[in-house]
Amino acid sequence: MRNWKRGMTLLLTLLMLFAAAALAEGMDTLTCGEAADLLLAAADDYAPSVQRAELLADTPAGPMEEQAALTRINALLMLRRAFGALPAPEGDSARMAAGIAFDDLPAWAEEAIGDVLAAGIAVGDGSGQLFPDAPVTRDELNSLIRRVYAYLGGNLRDDFYATINRDWLNASDIPAGLSINGPFYGLTLTVNEQVAALIADIDAQAQVPGSAEAKIKALYDCVLDTGHREQEGIAPIQAYLDAIASAATLEELMEADALITAELGFPTLLGYGVTTDLANSAQHIVTFSGVGAMMDKDFYLNGTPEQTQIYLGYLETLFELSGLGAQDAQAQAQLVYEAEKAISAASLDPQEYGDVDRIYNLYTPEALDVLFPNVDLAPIYALTGMAPTDRILVMDTGALEAAAALFDDAHLDTLKAVARQGLLLSVGTTLNKAFLEASFDFTLAYYGVDARQSDEQIAAQLVQSLLADYLGRAYVDAHFSAEAKADVENMIRDFIAIYKQRLETLDWMSESTREKAICKLDTMGIKVGYPDSWETYLDDAEILSPEEGGTFFSNTVAIARASAAEAYARQSEPVDKTEWAMYPFTVNACYNVAANDITFPAAILQSPLYDVDAPREANLGGIGYIIAHEITHAFDNNGAKFDENGNSADWWTAEDYAAFQARCEAVVAWYDGQEAYPGVACSGVLTLSENVADLGSARCVLTAAQALEAPDLDLLFRSMANTWASTTSPQLRAYLAAVDVHAPDKLRCNRVLQTLPEFYETYGIGPEDGMWTEPESRVSIW
Repeated sequence: MRNWKRGMTLLLTLLMLFAAAALAEGMDTLTCGEAADLLLAAADDYAPSVQRAELLADTPAGPMEEQAALTRINALLMLRRAFGALPAPEGDSARMAAGIAFDDLPAWAEEAIGDVLAAGIAVGDGSGQLFPDAPVTRDELNSLIRRVYAYLGGNLRDDFYATINRDWLNASDIPAGLSINGPFYGLTLTVNEQVAALIADIDAQAQVPGSAEAKIKALYDCVLDTGHREQEGIAPIQAYLDAIASAATLEELMEADALITAELGFPTLLGYGVTTDLANSAQHIVTFSGVGAMMDKDFYLNGTPEQTQIYLGYLETLFELSGLGAQDAQAQAQLVYEAEKAISAASLDPQEYGDVDRIYNLYTPEALDVLFPNVDLAPIYALTGMAPTDRILVMDTGALEAAAALFDDAHLDTLKAVARQGLLLSVGTTLNKAFLEASFDFTLAYYGVDARQSDEQIAAQLVQSLLADYLGRAYVDAHFSAEAKADVENMIRDFIAIYKQRLETLDWMSESTREKAICKLDTMGIKVGYPDSWETYLDDAEILSPEEGGTFFSNTVAIARASAAEAYARQSEPVDKTEWAMYPFTVNACYNVAANDITFPAAILQSPLYDVDAPREANLGGIGYIIAHEITHAFDNNGAKFDENGNSADWWTAEDYAAFQARCEAVVAWYDGQEAYPGVACSGVLTLSENVADLGSARCVLTAAQALEAPDLDLLFRSMANTWASTTSPQLRAYLAAVDVHAPDKLRCNRVLQTLPEFYETYGIGPEDGMWTEPESRVSIW
């Protein structure tokens, strides 16, 4: 018996040792000798004369043993020895490295690796601790090496994006008026300046009363009438603030909200709207929504204490500006935060708002009454003037149910705080400038971006936003040519033809599904430049100049009421699929699943993304990438659930859809965890739909380039890299990585190009290079 027990003990001990060995192998902690071999190979193109012994030389703290576990501090030291001294950070690198500091470094670190630390190669965990003696895995060392590749931008085979864009990135800044800058993003500033010049010209002349130009001039002058705005303060909304504050019951608060809805054109708590019915895109459907969260879901789940305090401080400032004392403002800010946190926790994740299966939820009026037993919803609906309906769309059921739990007298103080906040966020900036200054302060503290501009620049952008249809007409007349429109339309048709060819040769799709996919492609609508007709709902809106008694506030209310009335009137009208989802001066593009069409406003069709005189390859890597990207959205994981008419429908065979989903999962894995900037990694789940569109786009533009006589693929790939060059603050980088359904800009270049065999062939990229990936790992869908 004792021998049996001894045998079992020995067996268990061996199993535990095997398990421990397997775990250690999975963690892959490196020795200093192994690290030296990796670093010599990685730095060969940068410091070819460096010898292995130099990497393993004694440290200021003592010997570096060949078989000793590699620590973080020694990894940084060996990195410095392998690549040599790093230059001082500039431009984008300086912004990303700003504020990174550690308080647990040995005394010798500054002298030995100060340049590495200044470059932001080590980012820590945000606690100010590097944990210098912690062991380093192979993946972690490779991550440090890739950061150096990106920082130096010296070899396109190691980091294509960083090398092609090095000069721009090092010289980059963030001009006033932009939160993120780059060839694509910076075009917004150019367009804003173009529109501002149009407004200034209009403002400098007398205009025909009642004309679009007269309304533009009147609103612009009212925005700049800061003396009157300061004199008025919060007087224009005092009656509404009083109605909210004096509500002693939920019923009285809902009456206050109804008053705000009726007189200002928007609700602060509960409201109805109209949108396209995703099940039958030829008709409209009524929507219902409740109070939501101002910040993104990740903030409430993972925000730091510092971020929470910045947000609470902003809310407190808003409440104080509305007349509350400091103590009441603090209390109400906390109530709003707790309500938003609860609602956000129950809400959809960012990527789920594109999934029709998650957002198409039908309620009857009776079902909504059950959800809100303490609220009479009938008067709220009556304010819209819409006809009765038994089909009401709720996009986020979790958020609505969480909000509904607040609608009782026990949560009256919370709802009053939420209503006050909603009112202030909607019209605060139309009052005295302190509201706008508070917004600027918050943006700088939270996102690290200073949005302040001159009064004239801000006024022009506000007018551009509020009178977009009127200014769209003026913009097209001044800044868009028929030649550009025709050229881009031809480019789009070429891309659609290429897509059709690719669909016809897909080896994983059956004929029945293929026919329906091609039908969807053949019926896709194309919108370039500007719409054929312009909106007129503001023609009857009373927008008055200061001399006529108008104010920024009163004109904003007039616009809001006209917009709401126009939206409600659509309920019984068929959907007009010739309408545009964007304005001509919008620097963006889109695919509309409910119309099965693609839109490219005039503003995006200009240099540096498009130049009618540029080589074709340059345009293909710029606007071509964007065009093909939007086409691919018809067949991404969200667009794949809509048919050629823009209706939610299943047009796949079960086998084909399973194959498509498997490919989507491969795309998730291809991007997930990829570091775009030090400490900023991509979520493959969050960015799936946009990544599918990027990957499909790259293959399409490559095919188009290959059809040219003697194609210049180097120019094509460089143009793609230039398109996504960008710089912003580290705070905004982290924010976008958590909430933006697009991959970080760098990955929209590098990770996409890494799927193309022709990219490797063009530059002779091999297994020893940083851009190399194994052929069997590369992904493809369309």
